[in-house]
Amino acid sequence: MNKIILVGGYCATGKSTFSRKLAQVLNVPCFNKDIIKEVIGEGFGFENKDVYQKNSAVTFKLMLHIAERFLQAKKILILESNFKLSESEEIKTLLEKYNCECLTFVFKGDLDVLFNRYVERDKSSERHWVHKSAEETKDSFINGHLQFGIGELAIGQTISVCATFFAEINYEELFDIARRFVSEY
Repeated sequence: MNKIILVGGYCATGKSTFSRKLAQVLNVPCFNKDIIKEVIGEGFGFENKDVYQKNSAVTFKLMLHIAERFLQAKKILILESNFKLSESEEIKTLLEKYNCECLTFVFKGDLDVLFNRYVERDKSSERHWVHKSAEETKDSFINGHLQFGIGELAIGQTISVCATFFAEINYEELFDIARRFVSEY
């Protein structure tokens, strides 16, 4: 049976860092939405406003395409994104088409704390320009997560992770859950 691991949830919860480490632990490929957005952004160029307006939707479609190629080859992969609830039906359809089991990690936390972390991260000189947006307010950050159902993805076995404080996350336990899921392959 085909298997896939999804890592979703709120912004600034450490999803990308976790998924990359998980990929190393399991020795499977991982595709991060932000990295794909950066590649697309570089292709279009800084001056192209379509990068900001359409990049998220294009990135999701590309991630689905990549996942389908892996599932056709019966290979395990990890997809990481702040998946919108509306995207879950497309994911479910793909997984049903390939009779695929899914393990989902959903990272959430206190949105006030996460907003502050998000703002600090956005100010970083290391942050790629494609992620820099207009000044986001706390209200727009919180309402965006709630309006789009960010963090509500629940496909297959779903593990909820509170990422308000990184030091409180038991990463080894999460890696063990994923190891067991993959070993049943």
